[in-house]
Amino acid sequence: MAVPLRSSTESAQRTAEPARRSASLKLSPAPRRRWPAVLGSFALLVILVGMLAAAVFHTQLAERQIRIGVLERSVNEERERFDELRHRRAELRSPVRLAAAAGDLGMNPGDTGTFVELDPWQLAQQLAAAGIVDDQSRDVIIDTDPLEQFSDVKRVSAGQP
Repeated sequence: MAVPLRSSTESAQRTAEPARRSASLKLSPAPRRRWPAVLGSFALLVILVGMLAAAVFHTQLAERQIRIGVLERSVNEERERFDELRHRRAELRSPVRLAAAAGDLGMNPGDTGTFVELDPWQLAQQLAAAGIVDDQSRDVIIDTDPLEQFSDVKRVSAGQP
């Protein structure tokens, strides 16, 4: 038995159908990877923020160094002034200058080194008449021993030059 030959139009249609099917499948490019660009832009942002922070830090540091320099200069000036005042005070309190000033006022050195004894009642009356000069309590030394009085005076004025 013989097989009839098919027409060329049918065979053309059959070959066209797979072509249509394959035509619907298109090749598309692979999706672009964006993470390198995102990572690069993030790194650039971090670097820029770091540079800005470094600039602000150095500006603050420079301003504080200037302030410290001004303070150091003023401290040195005040120390020099304090030294000058201390030197002037030492000159004013020197025994030679005090003796010369006393001589100009007509004062003479004392002839005796003895202490005058006062009656405690007279001393109390004098203190009561004078009233309170300041808020500090007063120690009245009645003992006439000069060494003991010297030690009392030194104890009271220990912190003073």
